[in-house]
Amino acid sequence: MPDHHIIDAHTHVFPSELGQDPCAWAAARNEPHWAELVAPAGQAGIQDWADPQDMLNAMDAHSIQRAILLGWYWENEDTCRWHNQTIAQWVAHAPDRFIGFASILPNKNTRDQLEAAHDLGLRGVGELHIGIQNFHAESAAWRTLADWCTDHHWPVNLHVTEAAGHTHPGSHAATPLQAFVRLAQSAPELKLILAHWGGGLPFFEANPRISKILRNVYYDSAASPLLYKPEIFRRVADLVGHEKILFGSDYPLRLYPAIQKRAGYSQFLQDIDQHSGLNQNEQQALLGGNLRKLLGES
Repeated sequence: MPDHHIIDAHTHVFPSELGQDPCAWAAARNEPHWAELVAPAGQAGIQDWADPQDMLNAMDAHSIQRAILLGWYWENEDTCRWHNQTIAQWVAHAPDRFIGFASILPNKNTRDQLEAAHDLGLRGVGELHIGIQNFHAESAAWRTLADWCTDHHWPVNLHVTEAAGHTHPGSHAATPLQAFVRLAQSAPELKLILAHWGGGLPFFEANPRISKILRNVYYDSAASPLLYKPEIFRRVADLVGHEKILFGSDYPLRLYPAIQKRAGYSQFLQDIDQHSGLNQNEQQALLGGNLRKLLGES
């Protein structure tokens, strides 16, 4: 593994007390989709829980210097605002280690939500979900969000469900990949991060017209071991260029549930080092260099 500044581009902040009864918490806030994902009925979930120190300990154990704390694609604005307060508290706990992104529900109050998140010290938006949160490239709320984030140099992380794949608890019907092309086309200077390898969209960057539209689109590796073989790193790098891929873990998700009792980084980083097919320079870009450039730090 290269010796450098590793940044995790895709983690989530859920206070550990939510793990005591996530279904009851979700029911009280009218967030059924989140409950389906983290506490599937009749099945063992793969969601783990962590407080700020738990996460820092996991990061320290594997030389991960910083992590983006993503919000969630909540179905209610009040939950988004609550979550942003929580993320800001985590950032305040370790401001040199955590970078906060905002939970936003694109609606008539989008600008106010963004301004409030900015005042909290957050630095981006996401994870958003066009299927759960019901927006698209022509939505007035999306236009407001895209213009504001472009002006403020805030990246936006979007959840993408693979176009062809297995169903799992809480999975939502795959969002048409063309919808993400339209989002990128509607805001050509906006930096977009498509989670989970963009659901297969990198393949279409072989079309030069599509790759031109997607020139400011990046792809993260969140939940990769649950979805793809390790060689996905090499394949996507070959399709879009290694400069456009970002290391994301989806922490505190248990990426290897058959062998993991708690969320952690060890096996995933080992797989990247030994089985991704990326050389040392490409790994360095993946594990931090690309994200630093995206955040305007280098």
